[in-house]
Amino acid sequence: MSEEIVTDVADMMLPFKKHVTLKDVDYGNGTHMLRFRIRELRRFTIMNIDPAGAKQLGEELVAWAKKTDPDL
Repeated sequence: MSEEIVTDVADMMLPFKKHVTLKDVDYGNGTHMLRFRIRELRRFTIMNIDPAGAKQLGEELVAWAKKTDPDL
């Protein structure tokens, strides 16, 4: 069994002291997941999202941002 190859995608500081990192996780068998990690002080939330889920999440985030702030 091969080890995962993890590559940085994005690193963001968001309001209320939230630190978000996105990483591409290559499992070596053709499977890639987007690891979404949110740090709030000492608390962590980690989700691995498949490409279809990442696309859907991204579309929903963009739609919300445009609706909330039409200047975006």
